[in-house]
Amino acid sequence: MIAALLTSVAPASQAAESTTVTIREPWARATPPGIRVGGGYVTVVNSGKQSDRLIGASSPWSEKTEIHASETTGGMARMRWLEQGIEIPAEKEVVLAPGGVHLMFLGLKQPIVKDQLVPVTLRFERSGDIDVQLRAGPLGSLKAPEPAHGAEHAH
Repeated sequence: MIAALLTSVAPASQAAESTTVTIREPWARATPPGIRVGGGYVTVVNSGKQSDRLIGASSPWSEKTEIHASETTGGMARMRWLEQGIEIPAEKEVVLAPGGVHLMFLGLKQPIVKDQLVPVTLRFERSGDIDVQLRAGPLGSLKAPEPAHGAEHAH
């Protein structure tokens, strides 16, 4: 009985909270054929009065999608998985970009080709799931490709 009540209440509260998070400049970097990892990038804007947390992501294009941070220590660049995700402070924006925090596609099922749209579901602690399409920029690109019509997703 209690479980049924919780399930019927949860979607309504999630929908109300998700109106505070907006995803801007969603993009991915094209990958060479045969490479099974890739990067995805977004700007997350939290217009709400409470912080949120990006806790995970998934894409049908990869076996796993994780949130990673690039770090350079002693001249050696390495990436680490952010198991707890990343905080999105209230009334702030967080940029996931090359060389910093980013989405990491592991076990790509196909190469990412320039101008393709890569479907990704971002999972937030408060705002729930937000579906976005990441437009692929050229190989080695360091910034988002020019925005296409309808590239921003508000939830």
